[in-house]
Amino acid sequence: MNKVMVQLTIPATGKQYDIVIPVGLSVGEATDLIAEFFAGVTGGGYMPGKDAVLCDMEQGKIFDVNLSVESLGLKNGARVMLI
Repeated sequence: MNKVMVQLTIPATGKQYDIVIPVGLSVGEATDLIAEFFAGVTGGGYMPGKDAVLCDMEQGKIFDVNLSVESLGLKNGARVMLI
């Protein structure tokens, strides 16, 4: 399975992480997995809502949850945020 390493910022916590995302997932699936993981890692410091979304850090564009990560054309080192 192909993967891409991105720099994820979570503004609610003020922290950045390097994460690996399988390119075969939809953006919605990736968002759910990332949100659930970080809710556990932060010990409740980050509690994602049902409307959590992944955005492009540079342009602030919200990614379409129905698109695959691969179709976004994200490259290693891309900067995204989870809000």
